[in-house]
Amino acid sequence: MSQVEVQITLSPDELEKAYMGVDSVYAVSVDGRSIRFPVKILWPFITRDGIHGRFLIEFTQDHKFEKILRIA
Repeated sequence: MSQVEVQITLSPDELEKAYMGVDSVYAVSVDGRSIRFPVKILWPFITRDGIHGRFLIEFTQDHKFEKILRIA
């Protein structure tokens, strides 16, 4: 299993775009790798202020999403 750590900051306005049809998020991991993942995996972390935090995203060996954990 692969994993990547990302710092995510999405404002309420940016999240609104996701509801309007944007289906993926592009981020740069803390170690510099580029990653694109489905925005829907972030839904459990939405607050009034958007989504803010550091997350660990785990993928299977064939690069399919496995799970996401908030780590900070």
